[in-house]
Amino acid sequence: MSIVSWPQLLEKLLEAKELSPIESKALISAWLNNELLPVQTGAFLTALRAKSLSGIELANMAEVLRDACSFSYQGKNSFLVDTCGTGGDGADTFNISTAVAFVSASCGVTVAKHGNRSASGNVGSADVLEGLGLKLDAPFEIVSSALEKIKISFLFAPVWHSSLAGLAPLRKKLGIRTVFNLLGPLVNPFRPQAQVLGVAKSELLDPMADALNQLGLERAIVIHGGGGLDEASLEGLNEVRFIENGQIRSDFIDVTNLGLTPTSNEELKGGNLSTNIDILRSILNGKGTKAQREVVALNTALVLWVSGKEMDLSKGIKSSLETLESSKPWDKFNELKNFLE
Repeated sequence: MSIVSWPQLLEKLLEAKELSPIESKALISAWLNNELLPVQTGAFLTALRAKSLSGIELANMAEVLRDACSFSYQGKNSFLVDTCGTGGDGADTFNISTAVAFVSASCGVTVAKHGNRSASGNVGSADVLEGLGLKLDAPFEIVSSALEKIKISFLFAPVWHSSLAGLAPLRKKLGIRTVFNLLGPLVNPFRPQAQVLGVAKSELLDPMADALNQLGLERAIVIHGGGGLDEASLEGLNEVRFIENGQIRSDFIDVTNLGLTPTSNEELKGGNLSTNIDILRSILNGKGTKAQREVVALNTALVLWVSGKEMDLSKGIKSSLETLESSKPWDKFNELKNFLE
């Protein structure tokens, strides 16, 4: 029996009061252990959505989910990077962070990409990678060893967080984004030391940055892109939180200062699964439009920063564009595809 009273906890959320560490962890544990009725789950998910969660609440919840994974990374690569964001910007762009993962790995970063299918009408990272032939349910040991062999792997969230599978139908019926959309980027079971995390709303910058800091990441960037993207954008100013050595710094990134061409987010539109597959394949092969290549290079430069490989964003962009032109990212994708088969 839970040490927490569910009616009292629900009242606390409805009053917008902060949950204690015990309460935050108890609620997530209750979902993992199927202790809540569907009507309770619906009420809690709605109340959590209405309340603005703090970074420490999110971090406490994320810790429980990460600890619940049945497999942990034991490899020799001690510095891993993730490029998973919250999604939900409604911009229907192509799969930018997925392309960034393979470009980053081609630049020498070890990338443990955590991702899922789309929960909306968009095409998620898992959807587009599966469409290109990537196996999503490879054994844990194979997914892990890919990091040692080829510096990239893809962790399909439902496989690694199978204990939450029972929530999926109810979340779908609710038809709204829930706390799990925020927790997704925080619960990579390989516990990367660095991350670039995009958020769709500027008010999420501080709590998500605080959560990453609470979880002990050495370096990270949380970014809200110009024009409302949950990626670094070529349109307008990008609002950023830099996390380094336990400190959080606020700043803006202006692409005009980085030698990039200001471009509307409309130029980054994707489409259905087939369209997004074609775009990703094209970009990884060094093709695609100028805007597509530049937005991928910009976001890759952020990954190079958090990995410590390139502290100058302009140089990181230049290196990323050169890597894109070489078609090495497509070779890297095929390496991973063949390794997981």
